[in-house]
Amino acid sequence: MSQKSKKLLEEAIKDLDIMCYNKVASASYFAIRMIAEEILRALGEKIPKRDDKLANAIKNKGLIREAIAMASLYALRKKADYEAGISKEEAELAVSLSIQTYRSLEEYLNK
Repeated sequence: MSQKSKKLLEEAIKDLDIMCYNKVASASYFAIRMIAEEILRALGEKIPKRDDKLANAIKNKGLIREAIAMASLYALRKKADYEAGISKEEAELAVSLSIQTYRSLEEYLNK
């Protein structure tokens, strides 16, 4: 299990507590991206560079909810990076989604 992905998830939770909402979006997304990449590596597959292709690769493993969550987290990260930022509610959603998705992907990886 990637310690980096777990650390990013922990950082997202801490960033939420200190109201660094844009950092929450980024850490939440990259925590999930890293564990998704780890799954593909474990299966001997190539890691897509594009975010949408990575979500599709995860979806093709039957992880449909997780792929949708990845797309949602990516959209929040883009909003945080390229727009005015994300709200507290959006940051809370990002953390909630990333925790649920992380647990699900971790379970898939460990089976």
